[in-house]
Amino acid sequence: MKPLLNKVQQAANRAFPRSNYFRRLVWLGCVSVTVPILILGLAYYRYSVNKIEEQFQADSRTSLTLLQERTENLMTDIEYQSMQLAANATIRSWLGRPGFAEQYVIQQNLLDLMTVQKNASSLLQDIVYYASASDTVLSNAYGKTTLADSPERENIAAVLKGTRSEGWTYLPAYASNGYISYVRQLPVMRNGQPIGALIYELKAADLGRQLFQSGVPAGEESYAVVDADGTILLHSSDETLLGKRADSVELFRSLLPGSGGEGQFVMGEADDGKVLTATYKTALGRTYISMLPESAIAGQLNWMRLFVLGSVLVILLFGIVLTVASSKFAYSPIDKLILYGRQLRHGPGTAGGSNEIGYIRSSLAYLNDQAESLRAYIERIQPDLRDRFVLKLLTASAPLRPQKVETEAQAYGMPAAGGFAVLVVRPENLFKEKRFLPSEGPVIVFAVKNVMQELLQSAPFASGYVVGKEDKEAVAVLRWEAPVREEETACLLDAYAERVCEALKTHLSFTVSVGIGGVRQGLHLLAESYREAEAALQQRLLDEHRRIFRYDALPAPSGKLATFNYPKELELEITEHLLQGELGLAEASLGRFYERIRQSESYNTAMHCYHILLSSIIQSLEEMGYGVLDNLGDNLFEQLKARQTYREVQEWFVEFLFPMHRQITEESRANATRIAVQRVCAYIETHQGMPSLIECAEYVSMSPSYLSRLFKQEAGMTFIEYLMKYKVDRAKKLLEETNHSVAEIAELIGYSERNLNRAFQRHLSMSPKQYRMSLR
Repeated sequence: MKPLLNKVQQAANRAFPRSNYFRRLVWLGCVSVTVPILILGLAYYRYSVNKIEEQFQADSRTSLTLLQERTENLMTDIEYQSMQLAANATIRSWLGRPGFAEQYVIQQNLLDLMTVQKNASSLLQDIVYYASASDTVLSNAYGKTTLADSPERENIAAVLKGTRSEGWTYLPAYASNGYISYVRQLPVMRNGQPIGALIYELKAADLGRQLFQSGVPAGEESYAVVDADGTILLHSSDETLLGKRADSVELFRSLLPGSGGEGQFVMGEADDGKVLTATYKTALGRTYISMLPESAIAGQLNWMRLFVLGSVLVILLFGIVLTVASSKFAYSPIDKLILYGRQLRHGPGTAGGSNEIGYIRSSLAYLNDQAESLRAYIERIQPDLRDRFVLKLLTASAPLRPQKVETEAQAYGMPAAGGFAVLVVRPENLFKEKRFLPSEGPVIVFAVKNVMQELLQSAPFASGYVVGKEDKEAVAVLRWEAPVREEETACLLDAYAERVCEALKTHLSFTVSVGIGGVRQGLHLLAESYREAEAALQQRLLDEHRRIFRYDALPAPSGKLATFNYPKELELEITEHLLQGELGLAEASLGRFYERIRQSESYNTAMHCYHILLSSIIQSLEEMGYGVLDNLGDNLFEQLKARQTYREVQEWFVEFLFPMHRQITEESRANATRIAVQRVCAYIETHQGMPSLIECAEYVSMSPSYLSRLFKQEAGMTFIEYLMKYKVDRAKKLLEETNHSVAEIAELIGYSERNLNRAFQRHLSMSPKQYRMSLR
């Protein structure tokens, strides 16, 4: 602690000489004023940013609500017109009949009806009707044509090939005409391929202009509308995104998976910087997005930045002016020292004094302190430089030139000649070490290195060096000056390795493994011995009882690898036990799995087998539809690769992966009931309340009675009650927004007029007509 305080004091003395207290006082005052200004400016800036974001959130709720109401009104009106035309008796009766091509009077009536619908909306540009059985295309713009002669042939073909029976989309001709289209395959209720189509075409630019300029407040925000299937229907500022998938846009990708119904405020990334976004998802699945660039927020606060910057500059300028003034007019020891030197050369004068002599003495003392500090620093960093040099020799990927290595070794006082061997010590199972944090690997390596260095001093080697590498292992470089027989070398290395293992176990309670490389003649070949030691340590995966591994004692390549077969039956046995929740049996099968793969006597083969087993376990979850990849978090393959011993690998599977597998399967099975009911509700909304209990049960692969019980349990009402409530809500909306008669509305929702009256009386205690009258 004292050396650090001395350094701080010396740095302060250099920046603010003791002989000029006025200058130090000036800058102390400048700093005292500048720091509060910066702190207060930063605090007020953050406060202003938060206020602007809160204002944006409040405004977004209003603007998105207005945009949603206006958009839904316009689009629902077009959708209703399309349904009304599709339900026309003439279209339904002639749709599949080839003779429709000659029914000119009927065609003219349909064209008149289409013209009436087109004129009812200022946005509609054209209505196209196509019947495949008669190869007839009717259009407001082109009248009657065949498909081959129709300008709409590409659009019609795209509608017939589409997977959606109805919805908003951008057809192939959008690039040329700029139309957004509402399409509907005909007939509406069918079992096979569509035999006709209805297309309502609107100018996308006109629709966007009417919605974004009239439906929401003007401002710096931009808006977008994303359909339920993820298609960007409208965008107020970037027409190039129209018709594209929302998940292809980086900004939208993080917004769409969120739950709907309430605004979500997220700072997302766009091509031109960060964007503050708000979303609103409707019951129909459409998502409305409001976007405010971060630059717009920053632009409102530029005055604050300029004010803080200007204040700081003024204070700094004031300090500089006072400093210059004090240098010119105040007492300057440097000037006095120069004057005193001149007087010494030319003889004594009257300008002497104790102040100048004291300054010279303090200067000499300061120079002496700096020289001592420099000498101590050189001595202190010398071992670090030598360790870096040794690490460079160990990790060299290509052969080094002996002359260059010898020259560098001499600079660090290291001999380059003689026999060298590398010994690598690696602590085991640090993942379960309770005395240290996971980030304290350097502390462990430091402790191991000190023990090895202390034992090295009493070892019968000419010299040796111990370095730490990658915060996970300690490496000893051992040297013999005179030639030593191979058997004697092996005995010396084994004895040192055993002493290291025993000392670390006794004093630090560390269990370590030691890899010993071969002896090399010359320091420039150190990397070869290090690679052999690393290869020897890989045998820890195949031998759980040994602690010292010699490279020259590794098993020679044999024919076992050629005849080795991957234990597929044990892999299937493990995954089956996991899916059944039998972790004890899975652990026993894992033990047999290890016994089989260790027969290969190859580290790479064994580790590859473990990776295949991990892939199979993950795949077993994915095949059951549990979405495991979203819940796993960190990369499991990297975690497995970090385990290098038999015990580490087995404990990782048994204590981490197997329990995680059971937790995911149990949670997914527990949520199966809720997911099934949610899928049925979505299915009912998609088909507008038309599906029966039997159809919904087939959709989720359940029996009708079981589904009915689940529905009562999860939704709090029976399936029939939920379906009736959905139809009543839809009928209420049609009564509010359309002029259909009660009988027409009953037909649209799949009820008779009598049943609709009963449902209204049960839920609202009034008839549909009374409900409509109550709205006026």
